[in-house]
Amino acid sequence: MFIKSSKCGGPCSEGCVNVAIVREAVVVADEQGNISRFSHQEWADFIGGAKAGEFDLPAESPALTTAS
Repeated sequence: MFIKSSKCGGPCSEGCVNVAIVREAVVVADEQGNISRFSHQEWADFIGGAKAGEFDLPAESPALTTAS
């Protein structure tokens, strides 16, 4: 069963993914139907990196600027 973040559906929700944690792997599906599979260790490493800020964009990143 896939779950979707509670943050999806808002004004900045483009690119949301669905995640299913099953016995064999963690399965991630994007809105276009592309599917990726990760081992439980790979997923734990990704979540740990995300919580530690490994993937944060620099403050000067154009992706963080809003159009006026």
